[in-house]
Order: sequence, then structure tokens, then C-alpha cells
Amino acid sequence: MADVAEMRGYAPTAKHESWTKAGPVASHMPESAIETLEERSMATMGDSTPLGLWGFATGTWIAATVVGGLVSYGDMNAVAPIALLFAGVAQFIAGLYAYRRVNSLLANAFCCFGAFNTVLGLIVLLEAAGLIPTTQGSNLIVGFFFESFAFIAAALGLGAMRANFATVAVLVTLAVGYALGGIPFLDGTISHIAAGGPGGGSISIVGLIGACFLFISSLLAYYTGAAMLVNSTWKRHVLPIFGKP
Repeated sequence: MADVAEMRGYAPTAKHESWTKAGPVASHMPESAIETLEERSMATMGDSTPLGLWGFATGTWIAATVVGGLVSYGDMNAVAPIALLFAGVAQFIAGLYAYRRVNSLLANAFCCFGAFNTVLGLIVLLEAAGLIPTTQGSNLIVGFFFESFAFIAAALGLGAMRANFATVAVLVTLAVGYALGGIPFLDGTISHIAAGGPGGGSISIVGLIGACFLFISSLLAYYTGAAMLVNSTWKRHVLPIFGKP
């Protein structure tokens, strides 16, 4: 171990835990060597953050149109491929690249919400094809699904407080939006099979407020993705994100 470490240009130290953007690392390497490896990973892999944020934003406003009662749940059939492929698969791939760039925060965010949009798109398509039942019980599952991801968004928002305000704003508004947006599914206001009203049932005020937060989150995500891309190509802070990338 000592010989290998010295050949790599550093003397080994006692095994210790270091905190990095990729998570905790238990190693014999000194802090400077760990930071060098972290920076090398970032410098040798393209930044997938704009792709992830734009896929996230697209899936979020699509979900907002349903929970806000702007379109019926059945109308989701028309945009399910977008949720499935761009907001789902493409965002998930962006998350995998973020893991490679040792950014655990964005990697978990993109993979979680990429999977969320993929599952939501699949549910809509399978229901439309008659392969899974459209019952009140399935409504409850979708509602609990939304509430679970409200918690995930809140946890990610707490972690983002050490990064930048733009990402915090995206995640906090998302957490509120999904927490409120899941309620119409839980109380039966939004029904897969109800016929009346633009939301598949009566419009829920709680759902409408949740949709507003989701729209805000998606707009902030579009802006944050644009800011990170523009700042990267101009190699300076043209559009502020109020913190570190």
C-alpha cells in the first residue's frame, strides 16, 4: 500500500473519512489527493446538468397541468411519451453522468425524478391500453407516489443549501407542489375514470395551488439549466445561480 501510494505521488496517511460531493470516502489518501481525483472526474466528463434540469422541468409542468385540473388525466396519453423518454429516460441518463462527475446531489435528483416520470408515463400508457385497472385504489397509489417524491424533493432541497440558491428554489417549490398535488388523487378529486370537469372530476383548490408551485419549480429549473449552460460556454457568471454550480 505504501509503495503504491508513493508511486502515485503522495504518502499514505492513517485511514480516515473525507466528505466529498460524491459522498463520504474512507481512504488512506490525504485530503489533497482526494480533491485532485474529484476535480479530475469533473474535468474529464461533460456536465449533464442542463439536460437533467430541462428534462425535469418538462416532466414537472406536464404533471402540473393534471393536478391543477387544466387537462384531464386521460389527456396524459398525448404527452406520456414525452414524460417517458425525455423527462424520464433522458433525465435518468443525465443523473448517471452526474454520478460520474462526483455530484451526488444532482445525480440522485435526476435519477429519482427521471424514474418518477418514467413510471408515471408507463402508468398512463398501461391504463390507456387496459393492461392495468383504473380504480380508486390506483388513484391512491398515484397520490402516495406524489407524496413520497415530495419528501425526496424536500431532502434534496436541504442538501442543496450548501450548493446554490437556484437549485434550492427548484427543489423546495417542487416539494410543496408534489405534497399539495398528491392530495386530489388521495381524496378522489382527480379520478382516472370520472367524466366531468377539466381535471377528470371537480377542480381541487389544493391541487390548483400545488400546480402553481410545480409550474414555478419547472420555470426555475429551465432557468437554472440555461444559466449553467450559458455560464459554462462563456466561462463566467453571465446568469446568476447565487452559489456554486
